[in-house]
Amino acid sequence: MSTGLTFGTISAMYGLSIGAINNIQFSLLVTTVVLSAVVPTYIAQRWFEPKDEIQMLKMVPVAEEE
Repeated sequence: MSTGLTFGTISAMYGLSIGAINNIQFSLLVTTVVLSAVVPTYIAQRWFEPKDEIQMLKMVPVAEEE
């Protein structure tokens, strides 16, 4: 994730410094780069959070001793 953030930000900064993009385009690019890291992380933590160890133990049937 940090590689994409770094590369995207540096690329946008380079484009701004050589005049290929203007300030508004730079802001939109950096916002998109940051959101491309934050949104998937939020989704993963919100809907795919690992279960607690206690919940996992409740789901596994325990063999009864005779």
